[in-house]
Amino acid sequence: MQYKRRWLAVVALGLSLFLSALDATIVALALPPIAQHFQLSDSLASAVTLSYAIPLTVLILPAGGLVGRFRTLPTFLISVVGFGLGSLTCGLAPNFALLIVGRVVQGCFGAVIGTQAIAVAAAVVSPGERGRAMGLVGALAPLGGVAGPGIGGLLLARFGWSSIFFVNVPVCLLAALLGIFSLRDVRLGDRQSGSVYGQMAGLLRRPPFLWGLLAFFCSVTASTALYFLLPFDLSAVQHIAPAHAGLILLCVPLGMGVMGTLGGYLTDRYGAPPFLLAGSGLLLVGLIALTLIVRSPTAELDLSWRLLLSGIGIGLFTSPNQTRLMSTGARETMGAASALSNLVSRLGSVCGPLVLGLVWTFLASFSAQMTMGILLIDGFALLNLLFAWLSLQRSARGILKEEEPEPA
Repeated sequence: MQYKRRWLAVVALGLSLFLSALDATIVALALPPIAQHFQLSDSLASAVTLSYAIPLTVLILPAGGLVGRFRTLPTFLISVVGFGLGSLTCGLAPNFALLIVGRVVQGCFGAVIGTQAIAVAAAVVSPGERGRAMGLVGALAPLGGVAGPGIGGLLLARFGWSSIFFVNVPVCLLAALLGIFSLRDVRLGDRQSGSVYGQMAGLLRRPPFLWGLLAFFCSVTASTALYFLLPFDLSAVQHIAPAHAGLILLCVPLGMGVMGTLGGYLTDRYGAPPFLLAGSGLLLVGLIALTLIVRSPTAELDLSWRLLLSGIGIGLFTSPNQTRLMSTGARETMGAASALSNLVSRLGSVCGPLVLGLVWTFLASFSAQMTMGILLIDGFALLNLLFAWLSLQRSARGILKEEEPEPA
């Protein structure tokens, strides 16, 4: 079934995903004023971040079952409005305990938002439009994550730390309004659908899905590790002013956003395989180009094109890969596929900086840290290309096996 207002639905879902990603990073700059306001130690202030991240990660898989069993519109409205109420609780919190409660509420509903957005966006469009839907939704998530620090800095400078939570409320209301007009009568499955964990196990037993999921994990790990390493390079090696450094860092999400949307269109028109491999290859080439200059100063323009190429590679890979992941099973399994994809994205975002941080503890010199850091990122990009190729090989073998004539 094709929905008349499917693209309005995709925008509503993408906006909710933007909101969830925005809140994951916008709080980072507000931690010092929050700690000062509530007279907290630095270690205790980190609970503001963890109280959002932990439920957001833990509840991703159960959220996959919720979005598949219940009607889409009520689930969407409850999650978006619940996220907005959690934001209001944080902004109005008179004490630290209530602030943490609000962050936990945000994380719980954020898990549902992140899982539902990808699954429903894939379901409301026809298979021939799925690439464009994944490209649009996939472009808004990194945009939210990257925009967080910039928007947070502007709000903190003018209105104080509470404003970073209040800004979520109008976005929640807009997403809810768009959802009311576009998500009626949309449903992924029914109450009699099988266990979401059984569906996940079934998907993971399919080699194209498993290899595609591993490729996605490696691309997210490489991109987040790159964002962990780049500030050190820009300040200590390139000696670039913070204002210029922020603009240069935008080259990666710029490439991701533009090529993610274009990659979705190309996937619908020509199929996923060529762009899946091209995106993985461009990411590896862009990172190798960065490896050549990461230890020596270079011109800002020279650094920018290398980052832009890496972002283009990520964007070109993500849209066709997400399209293939969401098209592997039946409509009823899209919630499970989305939950696994969302979980892998969360794990990759943690794994990248964690691996670099652990390796750096064993290296004394800054030069060795930068060299090993970029080589590790190159390694994840190489694995991304390998797993993407394996997913296509396994898929092709499955098609050939189905087409083989039965013996007489």
